[in-house]
Amino acid sequence: DCLLTAGTVLAARHIAALAAVGLTDIPVRARPRVAVISTGSELVTAGEVLGPGRIYNSNGPALAASAAANGADVVSVDHCHDDPDEFATMLSYAVRVADVVFTSGGVSKGDFEVVKDTLQPRGGRFVSVAMQPGGPQGSAVIDGVPVLTFPGNPVSALVSFEVFARPALRAAAGYPPPVTEMLPLATDLTSIAGKRQFLRGVLDGRTVRPAAGRGSHQVAGLAAADVLLDIPADTVSLEAGDLVKVLTL
Repeated sequence: DCLLTAGTVLAARHIAALAAVGLTDIPVRARPRVAVISTGSELVTAGEVLGPGRIYNSNGPALAASAAANGADVVSVDHCHDDPDEFATMLSYAVRVADVVFTSGGVSKGDFEVVKDTLQPRGGRFVSVAMQPGGPQGSAVIDGVPVLTFPGNPVSALVSFEVFARPALRAAAGYPPPVTEMLPLATDLTSIAGKRQFLRGVLDGRTVRPAAGRGSHQVAGLAAADVLLDIPADTVSLEAGDLVKVLTL
């Protein structure tokens, strides 16, 4: 009889069953190794004193936790100031120890875009994607290792991970794809024409409603959400009862 099928994510009960029939070795898919680099001289590690003009670094811990929750082995989590030499050193280490690297910040149009300035001369591609949040995006391949570069705003970084990295990471780990479904809206909502919106949403029984706050800096609003509402770029309004695609967080 078949004891376990290929693609099963092993838990304690599966290990028990394998041991019960005397198996000592089975073929498994290795966890993808992930390195995370958050950039920005304004960032301060949680627990340190928060001075004027500084913010706590939430992207590093959040991207690391997101990667681990989706089958990855997080091998490195670093914070880089707006210093090209420092970033190049961290990146060089990251591509040696990881199968994929995620960065946050330094990809837009500011004065200190350390990620963009470092990777673009090395073949990196940086674009503005017609989505919100998470418009500025970039990618590169350094020494054979893919590098995905996300925006610095906390909600933008996490939504970018959900849209661009999570499905591929889960596939590499042998995990099932993220859950999506069509659910009716509990309330009316409006959207911006020309941009695909990923709005924070809250499940309300078998309906869904937008969560409060759409700003890319409003992390508490994302923490209160269960799902992302995927609103097409050509949709400007939806009414209560209309079906909307939702991505489970």
